[in-house]
Amino acid sequence: MTETFGAAGTRLHEALTDDGDSFAIGVLVIEASRIADRLAELERVLSGDNELWMRLTAGRDGVLEVRVDSPLQEARQQASVLRQLIAEVRRQKGLAGPEQGPDGLDDL
Repeated sequence: MTETFGAAGTRLHEALTDDGDSFAIGVLVIEASRIADRLAELERVLSGDNELWMRLTAGRDGVLEVRVDSPLQEARQQASVLRQLIAEVRRQKGLAGPEQGPDGLDDL
């Protein structure tokens, strides 16, 4: 199955994908790429480039209601999940993250 990503998802997918990756790593990378695209869309909403965050709906008795979504809260949640997915991909590939590298104070 071929995945289609936006610009952010494509860049992340290319950065995290290596020949010989296991199926499990591939699934994590695909989901991380989807989240990167969601975050890019949420950023457009938060910056005002996309008006999906607010809409008018017809309420009871002909009253118009303003519905406001929570893009900032969703962006924070998606960013947290993205960090976890990238960390898991790196862990499964055996790559040490900056926090896992050698400690400069080990020899003291």
